[in-house]
Amino acid sequence: MDYPRLALPDRFIPSRLLTHQKLPRGGPMTLAKLEGAGCIRRIFVTTVRRPSPGNQRQTVLRFFWDGSDTPAVEAPLGDFFGQLHGLPPYPLNSRYLISQAHSGYTATFAMPFARGARIEAEAGPDVEPPRIILFADWHAYPNGSMQEPLRFHAQFRRENPCEAFGRNYLLLDTVGRGYFLGFNYGVAVRDDRARWSHAGAENIYITNSPGSPEGTFAYLRGGGGEDSFGASYGGVLHQPSSHLDQGVPYYAQEDLGPAFARHTLAAYRFFASDAIPFSRAIHVRFGSMANDICSTAYWYQEPPHRPFVKLPDWDQLLLGTELPYAGTGAPDATPRWMVLGPFHPNAKSALNAAADRGGPGAAMEDTGYPVDSPWRHEDRHVARWAPAEDVQGFVDFGLSFRPSDPGNSVTWPAVGLAQTWLYAEADGDAALHIGWAHDLRLRIGDGRWQPLGRNPYFKNGTHGVRLRAGWNRLQVTLDSPETGIEGSTWGAWTFGLRAVDERGHEIEPTLAPST
Repeated sequence: MDYPRLALPDRFIPSRLLTHQKLPRGGPMTLAKLEGAGCIRRIFVTTVRRPSPGNQRQTVLRFFWDGSDTPAVEAPLGDFFGQLHGLPPYPLNSRYLISQAHSGYTATFAMPFARGARIEAEAGPDVEPPRIILFADWHAYPNGSMQEPLRFHAQFRRENPCEAFGRNYLLLDTVGRGYFLGFNYGVAVRDDRARWSHAGAENIYITNSPGSPEGTFAYLRGGGGEDSFGASYGGVLHQPSSHLDQGVPYYAQEDLGPAFARHTLAAYRFFASDAIPFSRAIHVRFGSMANDICSTAYWYQEPPHRPFVKLPDWDQLLLGTELPYAGTGAPDATPRWMVLGPFHPNAKSALNAAADRGGPGAAMEDTGYPVDSPWRHEDRHVARWAPAEDVQGFVDFGLSFRPSDPGNSVTWPAVGLAQTWLYAEADGDAALHIGWAHDLRLRIGDGRWQPLGRNPYFKNGTHGVRLRAGWNRLQVTLDSPETGIEGSTWGAWTFGLRAVDERGHEIEPTLAPST
């Protein structure tokens, strides 16, 4: 059965709201207000005139469920319906989004609510406010019959320029129970060092409760960026097309002055038949070069959701304007791990010596890499300590250490060391719930290294350790595949870890012990 699997009543009253309104200047306007319990089944929006780039990007839609003052949907008009970059409308025919080449946008996401729904729109100060015609086809349910706890969410993000060969573009970070439905993704290429698609594809980090039947962790890693949308070899030779759950409906070559043409593309991917549920949190990134990238993520989760990061200022919504990384929006995004790397797999003695020193210091010279290795930096050092960005319990060495190689999301043979601290109230046993691929080992304090084995692909395991009262240093080493993209994970170099004490309480990793 395809997703979404929503527990909606069998008996309902077919209903429709149809409105035609001109948006005001200087603030939002409510376009639709639905009372009681129900589920929106179809939304159709058109503007009286063909939308301009400003109207596409500088008219923002917001949806509110059950009387909440916090929007569960916030995205520019065009982007919500899969029309990216503020471009003139292009044809789109997918499972959930349908658009015509002139104007007329349709969304068929199921959007349930128990105590009412409200849809508002707001036009930016520098555009002529559009006249909007909106159809909302919905099912009204008898009182008390709607018990489905999940609510539809959508969030727009944009970054320009993104970081190249680094932390990748952040597409979604949310906490709660639900499932990831899909996303649209737009790239305006401005970085000639590598193909946009060679920056990599989706990296999906899923966190569940420790020991849950679904596994404490799950991790999905893509290959080339275009593969995510059903194209190949960069997608450059493919004609724009859209299909049920994946497609690249817009792909254009642009002459912007340099010797080579630049690409601008719009794509989408829905996980209807290959569901991605999460019971605790989900974090999604997409490989990036220093390009202008935008996205809208679609998902369901139980409320309340964590407040979205602030939508960019009106002028920063537009294609080509600079917009820095906005972060996850988490109230506490403090790194919880330090990582050291990379070391060549044959340089375990140097790695072990660095682990014994146990903290940031001089960069390691003897790491087993030749002078011409892409891992080496201008100062000739290779390994270095760095704080690892918190990824919902994951440590991804690839976000901290990646060679500047134009190949397809290339990794090189490497081993990384991760270090954190666990605080125990008293002496006792603890369970480490771990997910990983390839070879992982760990140790507590200065104890012996414990090899946990080799996983050909990402799998979960549990390992018991003994903690002493007070602070306990935990170190983990993880091998990257010896030949990079070969194997079963396309160079995955990540693990997830949760520690649980004898009482069933989680122990949060801490970057360094407090004094």
